[in-house]
Order: sequence, then C-alpha cells, then structure tokens
Amino acid sequence: MFAMPTFNTTMAFGSIGSLPDLVGTSEELCACLIVVQGAKPGQRFLLDLPSMSLGRASMADLIMDDPGVSRRHAVLKVEGDTVHWVDGGSTNGTSINGVKLEGGAVVALQAQDRIRIGSTELKFLPRGDPEVYYTGALELRAQRDALTGIYNKGFILEALDAQFERARANGESLSLLIVDLDRFKQVNDTLGHDVGDHVLVSFATLLTDTIQRVGAVVGRFGGEEFIALLPNCGTQDALVLAESLRHTVNAVPIDVGNVPVSITVSIGLATAVPSTESSRDFFRRADKAVYRAKEMGRNRVEVAWRFA
Repeated sequence: MFAMPTFNTTMAFGSIGSLPDLVGTSEELCACLIVVQGAKPGQRFLLDLPSMSLGRASMADLIMDDPGVSRRHAVLKVEGDTVHWVDGGSTNGTSINGVKLEGGAVVALQAQDRIRIGSTELKFLPRGDPEVYYTGALELRAQRDALTGIYNKGFILEALDAQFERARANGESLSLLIVDLDRFKQVNDTLGHDVGDHVLVSFATLLTDTIQRVGAVVGRFGGEEFIALLPNCGTQDALVLAESLRHTVNAVPIDVGNVPVSITVSIGLATAVPSTESSRDFFRRADKAVYRAKEMGRNRVEVAWRFA
C-alpha cells in the first residue's frame, strides 16, 4: 500500500530532497539575494556555494532574465559569513546603494544592500537574517501545490524554460514525462472527492519516490496531471523510469481508510531537440504522447520519438 506522505520533492534545479526546514532557527539559513524590482519580484537566490556566477547566460549559477544584465555580470564569493560581489566589468555596470562600481571592483556586501543591475534591483540578506526565513516561506508557498506539496504549474513552466535553455547551451539531454491518472473522474464520482484527494496526495509521494535523479523537477500540473522534468536523461533512461512508475501504480492499490483504490496511469514521454524546437514545442510533443496513450487503451507509456 502507498504510505501517506512525508513529501520528498525536488528543489529548484537541484537534487531531490526533503523540504527545507523553515521551522528551525534563522541562523541555519544561508545568505541570499532577493529581487525587489524586476521581472520576478520576490524571487530568491540562495548563496549556498563558495563561488557563484551571476548573469544572463544559461550557464550562470544565478540566472537574471534581464536584457540589461551581461551574460557574465558578476561573481559572488562566499567566505564564512562574508559575501563579496566581484564585478565582471559589464557594459551597463553595477550600482550598490546608488554608487556605481568600477569594473573588476570587489565589495563586501552588507545587510540590506541594494544592488542595481540593468532594470533589476536586488537586496542582499546575510546568513541568519530573519528575513531570509520569511521570504523563503513565502517563496515555497508560491511554488507549491496546495494539496500535494509538490511543485505547481507556474514553477514547472519556469523550470521547463530554464532547463531547456541549459540543455541547448550545454548540449545535454533533457526528457519530460507527463503523467495522467486514468479515469480519475470515476474515483471522485463513485468514492467522493475526499478519497480522490487522498489518491492524488499518495500518487504525488509515489512519483517523487520513483524519480530519484539529480536535478529532477516533479510537480502537479493541474487536476490529475503530473510532470517529471529530467535533465541529463535520454529517452531510454526516461522510459525505464516511466515504465517503473506505471508498473508500480498498476500493481499496488492505494490504501484509503483500509479501502484499496486501484488506479492506472498513462504517460507521455519526450526528449528535447533544442536545435529544432522551442520549450513549448517540446512540451506539446509530450502532451500529444500522453493523449496517444489514452487513445490506445490507457495504462501505457507512449514516446514522442521525433519532432512533430
């Protein structure tokens, strides 16, 4: 029987792991940059590595979607509690608290410093700042599906675009699974929406337990449709994961109040072809594949083998 969840979910483009402990003390949290003005106000960039590049390039550790930001705008150096901004000599430059930096300048950032790059303004919060805790909690709430606790549609679409551009830039493989629970409406109609919600929550746990790959992004796209975005994963490896998931769901009923509920899933699989398609074309191919799986009898995996 599927266990009811303590969720193991993927963090933004990182390894699958448990949700960050936002109940602990603020001293446990690393420094971060928060977008206070720009395309994505409230977006948070954790400074959790000794050296992190910042810029518009898809290869940057901290990607800024702003045409006024250089591809390699700056580097953040973290040494204990101190974070240094190492300016990259960008064309448009950088201002901190209204003072423009000279190219190549190195500045030790202070709490609440305001950093202007292009049309984006960032705020720096040092390690242990209580605001790191609150912004993190708000960010998680905005990114998570309220019922299942895994990523929501908005976050999935952002991750899809970012991972697609990384695959294009690095020449790496990227696969996508779209998973649809078969005849889920019958579960709601015959057993009630409470049972249906239990099924969705249990399936979310099973999905995250199955997709144990570094960098994977797992989420609920809406209703009974789920997504697994798999960087550095080719078609054959993705197919093994998809068939493992389908087999497990088919073989083991979900236990809802000692009542076994049997379900199956249809899965569409596509592997990106960044040289000839966009991220939305890539998504549409996987979407068409899951519809083919439905039309061909459900409880199966269909692969979009080529661009169509």
